[in-house]
Amino acid sequence: MRKRIVIVSIIMAVSIFCNGCFHGRTKTDHEIKAGEPLVDCAGRAVEIPRKKDRIACLYAYTGHVAILLQCEEKIVAVVDGLKRDNLMQMKIPGLNELSAPYNSGAINIEELAAAKPDLIFLRASNLQDEGELEKLDGLAIPYVVVEYVTMEDQKQSIRIMGQALDRQDEAEAYLSYYETTISMVQERLAALPEDQRKTVYHSVNEVVRTDMPGTLSYQVLEAAGCKNVVTADQELRIDGEKGYASVEQIYLWDPDLILVNEPGAWEYFRTDAKFSGLRAVREGAVYQLPVGLSRWAHPGSLESPLAVLYIASTLYPEYFSDIDMTEEIRDFYDTFFHIALTEEDIGKILKGEGMRTPREEEH
Repeated sequence: MRKRIVIVSIIMAVSIFCNGCFHGRTKTDHEIKAGEPLVDCAGRAVEIPRKKDRIACLYAYTGHVAILLQCEEKIVAVVDGLKRDNLMQMKIPGLNELSAPYNSGAINIEELAAAKPDLIFLRASNLQDEGELEKLDGLAIPYVVVEYVTMEDQKQSIRIMGQALDRQDEAEAYLSYYETTISMVQERLAALPEDQRKTVYHSVNEVVRTDMPGTLSYQVLEAAGCKNVVTADQELRIDGEKGYASVEQIYLWDPDLILVNEPGAWEYFRTDAKFSGLRAVREGAVYQLPVGLSRWAHPGSLESPLAVLYIASTLYPEYFSDIDMTEEIRDFYDTFFHIALTEEDIGKILKGEGMRTPREEEH
């Protein structure tokens, strides 16, 4: 991977240089000046302050992006979920002591104000309650909505945060890797016959929660050469932004394999009698996806390109004989997050175990 990242870096440097030449300046096309409005993921024009030494990340994903952009020292407020991520603990030793003003779907405005952020990152769902929105606006602190559904949306969200935090180059370097990695996987799998592509059921957190077509997690599986068994939204029970299948429907699909992103779901598929008749269970084809900063292939995961490479190389190893996932993982987190992983760390990531502290109620 190191060689691939070096190539991406060279391409990025040439791109930045050329953009500067064509426009008579040395800044990238994506750069904005302090004080100029930024258009966030909700289409809002936000005046970004010159001083942004203190940021609040009220959506776990934005905390992950903040450390990608090398802004972890600016974080003064988070959501509790971020405190459960072990790699976040490695990057921010005092993470547990940070304010957590978002809980149970609501923002504690007083606690948020006490953290004194210069800039706030949050989800569109935070703005649905008129009362909460009025309180938030009353703080007079700029806030940027970060939201995405698809891979393209996700790339744009990273670009927007890069602009907001004056970290355009870091954002674009990661996006170059993102696009290059997925293109490489798809080019290699172009020769894979359609009838040899695996049918997959993806369990998202819960055994019966799965992907909806057109969403990021669905697209990750597609990019990795899989045939997702879910082919239409009407096959699922929709609850907000989540889709649920019935046990009967999973049997009707009877996928070649099952991918899960939660160890508890992996164990449940393998041990609960009601799933014992599934072909994937009988043949031992239930796979736990890795967990790093987040659960790979999860709708809220920043590690989308790495998930695509991992799934493709695991299911179709003959097309990726030169790929060493241990090295890929080590270089990925070192290059983009400046986290030096041990062999033990990488083993835990690959097993999907020990990377997230269980919720208190799960003890």
